[in-house]
Amino acid sequence: MRSYSLWLLAIASIASAQKTVPDPGAKSFEIRCTVCHGGDGNGNERAPSILNFVATNSDEQIAALIRKGLRGMPAHDIADPGMKSLLAFLHTLRPIRTAGSSSPRRATAKLQNGSILQGNVLNETHFDMQLQTADSKVHLLVREGDVYREPSLAPKMDWPRYDGSFTGNRNSPLDQINTTNVQRLSLKWMFPVPGAPRLEATPVVVDGVMYITSVNAAYALEATTGRRLWMYRRPPSSGLLGEAAGGANRGVAVEGNRVFMLTDNARLLALDKNTGKLLWDTEMTDWPKSQYSATGAPLVIGDLVMAGVAGGEEGARGFIAAYQASTGEREWRFWTIPARGEKGAETWVGSALEHGCGATWMSGSYDPELDLLYWSVGNPCPDYNGDDRKGDNLYTDSVVALKPKTGELKWYFQFTPHDTHDWDADEPLLLVDEVFQSQPRKLLVQADRNGFFYVLDRTNGELLLAKPFVKKSTWASGYGKDGKPILLPNSDPTLEGNLVCPGSGTNWMSASYNSLLKLFFFSASDSCTISRKVPAPFEMGKRFFNGTNSGVPGGVRSIRALDIQTGNTVWDYPQTAGGRSASGTLSTSGGLVFIGEDSGVFTALDGKTGKPLWHFTANESFRASPMTYMVGGKQYVSIAGPAGFLTFALPD
Repeated sequence: MRSYSLWLLAIASIASAQKTVPDPGAKSFEIRCTVCHGGDGNGNERAPSILNFVATNSDEQIAALIRKGLRGMPAHDIADPGMKSLLAFLHTLRPIRTAGSSSPRRATAKLQNGSILQGNVLNETHFDMQLQTADSKVHLLVREGDVYREPSLAPKMDWPRYDGSFTGNRNSPLDQINTTNVQRLSLKWMFPVPGAPRLEATPVVVDGVMYITSVNAAYALEATTGRRLWMYRRPPSSGLLGEAAGGANRGVAVEGNRVFMLTDNARLLALDKNTGKLLWDTEMTDWPKSQYSATGAPLVIGDLVMAGVAGGEEGARGFIAAYQASTGEREWRFWTIPARGEKGAETWVGSALEHGCGATWMSGSYDPELDLLYWSVGNPCPDYNGDDRKGDNLYTDSVVALKPKTGELKWYFQFTPHDTHDWDADEPLLLVDEVFQSQPRKLLVQADRNGFFYVLDRTNGELLLAKPFVKKSTWASGYGKDGKPILLPNSDPTLEGNLVCPGSGTNWMSASYNSLLKLFFFSASDSCTISRKVPAPFEMGKRFFNGTNSGVPGGVRSIRALDIQTGNTVWDYPQTAGGRSASGTLSTSGGLVFIGEDSGVFTALDGKTGKPLWHFTANESFRASPMTYMVGGKQYVSIAGPAGFLTFALPD
C-alpha cells in the first residue's frame, strides 16, 4: 500500500512539473514583445497590435520582420528552433473584439416606425450601426436616442466602375458641388489602411456601399461615414517584380452580388458583395513559373469579367482574358503579341519575341452600341533596346478593339511602332460622341505617353487627329495619312546616351472629358531624358529593360485642358517642381476639375479657366485618381492617399 501511494505521488509530481514547464514561445514573447505590444499582442501606447500582421502574413515573412526590425522596433537575432516556438505562440493570440472586427455580435435594432431588425452588427458607434440581417442585406442605420432610422439612399448616383462608366470618361453629371460653393467643401470622413505600401485604387460605390482595395485586400465601407462593413485579405506574394511588388492595386469591379478583384500574382477573385466571402479564385497565369503580376481593376461586361496582366518589364507575354462571372472559368484569351509562326510575328525580327511583353494592366472601355471592347497595350521588351526585335512589334503600344463575347480582333491602332522609350499605351481610353470635322462621330481619344494627343474613329480605328501636346518631340514630327508616325532621325537610345523628348508625356493617371465645356483634362509632362541601351540577355527573376532612362533638369508637370477638335491647349495649371504625384483628373457638370497635386494638396480647379477654387492640404503624395458619387441626395468626392481614403462633402 505504501509503495502504491509513493507511485501515485511520483506520478502527480511529474504531472505538476509538466504543467509548470514554461512555453518557450510564450517566454520569448514575454521577454521581447510585451513591453511594446502588450501581453496579448493587441498593442498599447508604445506600439500597435501585431495580430493583424500575424494573421495576414506567412511565417517566413513574420520571421523576416522580427529578425530585421522596423523603424522603432529592434532586430531580434533568433535561431530557427526559437523562432519556430515564438511563431507558434503568436498564432495562439486572439484580438480583442472591437467595432468592425471580423467576429460580429448579434443585436436587435428598433426602428422609428416600430419595426424590428435582428442580425449581425458589422460596425457600431454611438451615432450609427451597420446591421446585416439573415437575408444578407446590409442595413445602414442612424441612431436617434434609443431607436434607429434607415435613411433612404435616394436620390443617388453610383460610381459603379473604375472609371465611373463604360466610356472610361471620368466626368460626372453631378453638380451639387460647383464653382459657386466648392469653397465650403470639407472633409467628411477618412478610412486609414494601416500597412498599405501604396494606394492607387479608385473607389467603386454601389447602393450606398463603397468598395476599395489595397494590395491583396478588399474592403466594403458605408459610403456616407466610411464605417467598415467587411474586409477580405490575403498576404502579399513574395518574389514579385515591378509595380505589383510595390503593392499597387487599382480597384474592383462590382456586378450583381459579386465583387471582383485581382491579386498581385495575377489571380482573379470573386467575393460575395454583402459578406466579403471568397466565392471563387481563378489562376490567370502559371505564376511563379513566369513573371506575371497584376495591378488593374477588372471590367465586367454582361456575364463576363475582363482582366489584363502586368509584367511589362519582366518578359511576361501580355494578354486580355474573359472569365465567367459565376464560376471563374475562362471563356477566351487574346494574346497581345504573337507566337512564332503566327500572324504578326513578322513584325518581330530577332530573338526578343519570346519575352516581348505587351502588358495590359489598365482597365478597358466598352461601347454597348457597337459591342466593342477597347483595351490599351503596353510596351515591347526589352524596353530601351530594339536591336533584337526589329519591326513594328505588334500589338504593343496599341489600342485593340475586340468583340467582348469572343475576343475577336476587329481593329487596332498602334500609337508607337517599334517603341524604344518605354512609351506603353496604357493610358486612359475615353469614348466620346461629338461632331468632329463637321460630322457626328463616335470617337476614341487618348493623350499618349509618347507626347501626342490622338482622336480616332472608334468604329474602325481611323486616325482623325494626332498632335503633340508637349513642347518638344525628338522622335516624330507628326503622322501621315496612312496613320504612321513621321519619324525623326537619331531618336533611339545609344550606348553613350541620347537626348529623347518627351521622357514621358503622360502616364496611366486618369483623364476626363467634359461634354458641356468640350474640354479634355489630363496630367501632362514636358520633360526630356537621356536614354541609354545596355544590351543583355533575358534572365528570369530580373527586369528586362536593357537600358536606362535619366531625367534632364527643367521638366515641367501640369494639369492641362485640350480642345479635342484641334488638340490645342486651352489652359495649363503647372505643378510644383520636383513633385511625383500620380493623380489623374475628375471633371463634373458643376464646372470643376478635381486633382491631387504634386505638392500634396487636393485641389478643385475651374474647368473653364484652370483657376484654383478650393484646396485641402493632405500632405500626401497621391497615386490615385479622384471620383464622386451621391447617396441620400448628398454629393461626395473621394481620393486615396498614402494615409488612406479621404472623402469630402458640403456641410449639412
